[in-house]
Amino acid sequence: MIDVAGHVVRPRARCSTTDAIAVGPAVPEEFAFHIRLRCNVHTMRGLKPLFLWCGLVIVALGVFGVRLVWRGFSTASEPSYPERVVARIARNLAIPRNAGVETNPFQPTPDILKEARESFVARCAVCHGPDGSGKTEVGRNLYPKVPDLRLPETQRLSDGEIRYIIRNGVRLTGMPGWARPHDEQSDDSWKLVLFIRDLRQPAADEQRQQVTAINSSHYVGSQSCKSCHSQIYEHWQKTPMANVVRDPGEHPEAILPDLATNKIAKFSKEQIALVYGSIWKQRYFTKIGDDYFPEPAQWDVTNHIWRPYFVAKGTDWWEPFYPPDNMQRPTGPTCDGCHSVDYNIHTKQVAEWNVGCEKCHGPGSEHVQHPTRGSILNPARMNYVQASDTCIQCHSQGRPLTNPIEGKYYDWPVGFRVGSNLRDYWQLEESTLGQLTFTHFPEGTAHKNRMQGNDFVQSVMYRRGVTCFSCHDVHGTDNYAQLRKPGEQLCMDCHGPMSLNGPRTATIEEHTHHKAGSAGSSCIACHMPKIETTVADVRVRAHTFAFITPAMTDKYKIPNPCATCHTDKTTAWATEQLKHWPERSPWRMD
Repeated sequence: MIDVAGHVVRPRARCSTTDAIAVGPAVPEEFAFHIRLRCNVHTMRGLKPLFLWCGLVIVALGVFGVRLVWRGFSTASEPSYPERVVARIARNLAIPRNAGVETNPFQPTPDILKEARESFVARCAVCHGPDGSGKTEVGRNLYPKVPDLRLPETQRLSDGEIRYIIRNGVRLTGMPGWARPHDEQSDDSWKLVLFIRDLRQPAADEQRQQVTAINSSHYVGSQSCKSCHSQIYEHWQKTPMANVVRDPGEHPEAILPDLATNKIAKFSKEQIALVYGSIWKQRYFTKIGDDYFPEPAQWDVTNHIWRPYFVAKGTDWWEPFYPPDNMQRPTGPTCDGCHSVDYNIHTKQVAEWNVGCEKCHGPGSEHVQHPTRGSILNPARMNYVQASDTCIQCHSQGRPLTNPIEGKYYDWPVGFRVGSNLRDYWQLEESTLGQLTFTHFPEGTAHKNRMQGNDFVQSVMYRRGVTCFSCHDVHGTDNYAQLRKPGEQLCMDCHGPMSLNGPRTATIEEHTHHKAGSAGSSCIACHMPKIETTVADVRVRAHTFAFITPAMTDKYKIPNPCATCHTDKTTAWATEQLKHWPERSPWRMD
């Protein structure tokens, strides 16, 4: 090529084929060849990274395919990261855009959440677990794995997106669609969305806020919770928890018996500063100085009779450290820490008598000022150990790790607050196999009241992550013992016919070998027998949930549920009957 000055100018190679072709006719053939060659080289250099990446992807897919074939296609295997990503993308792409913008017509009121919880337990818990964690036998063996509904991967979805998944399911997974054909309004999927939202775990910043709030907050009393949580407050106010201890001056109806009928140890209404209990027994505390002391007579609510009250020698661990006189055994060290909120061992004052809101949720002043999840504790958001410790702190027999404390022996975990580790303050009473103690049968089950926690931590239920409030709602229900449902219905939520949790029979009658509706067909009759004494011959239910065989009665002298009903039969007869139950393992007769 020659410029305007007559000099030969070598053409610059272009980066496109079209440019090279365009100059072709205007230049000598050798120049056109060089242009095309340089263009091709430049193009190949530009495509080299692409070819390299494609090669790497093909190799990675090959390795992944070989590994997949090598290990098989078991749903029990943990999916790889790419599998999880693809599954999540596929799920999200399956949700139509208009579903994501739908708004929930319901508000998360206590009644709505209660209804939604029952629906969740009935339909979803078999895979997702009652707490939404997905850690169930079914959930861990599906492919893809059942998601943890508490985590951001689910919580980031909109209400409409979650509802769409509930109604329509997810293809190529174990998630079914629960929508009724041609029914857009009457299903409860919106309510289930609210329950799933309620499962959300505190975020990292909320957890930091909780630590700050607990350290800086002070107790304000349950009355402060009423304005925002009026429905819960009204229910709780009627529970035994809210009425453990009452001042007869304010509540004269609290005294159940006619005091004039007391022939054991006379005292008058004016001498009663506090009334304790109303379900099984009722005791009466008189005040001397700044301490309360129990009167030596108590009312047996079940049998309507007066009985002596005195902790006799050898019937409790702290008994040797106090004089054998009720008027020298103050209730502060032995009782009041569990019957109040924030009992102060120095001033002997309480923030509130009874089991108030802050007994379980921690001091609430910060939450009252700034009502967020990060300013209060909720046992429902804790791990199963800390969650149940909220109840076990009082529903157990044990002793503080440090004793005495400033010269006194306390029968409750001094210093413990919800959210901390109970084991750092409290040691549960231990049992010795084959030895009867003041707390345990030789087999290991408790024989005293207030030992639900000692029993429960031994149970399979506890080891599987079930908590006290999986069954009980201390905010108040219409059922016995504040159960979420009547006993038999509650058990059937997790232990229906052919359930993986047991019993593994087609009907409950096949499991119990008793007629449906009879006493012998009751879950709690066999798995929660009334063998733990609360007063005289009045007994409450064990919480190990284990079946006590007749052979164990012979070996450990612990009552068994068979003999409790069949009082005219021997343990040998009961053992022989069990041998003819085909689903009963012969290795579990002892």
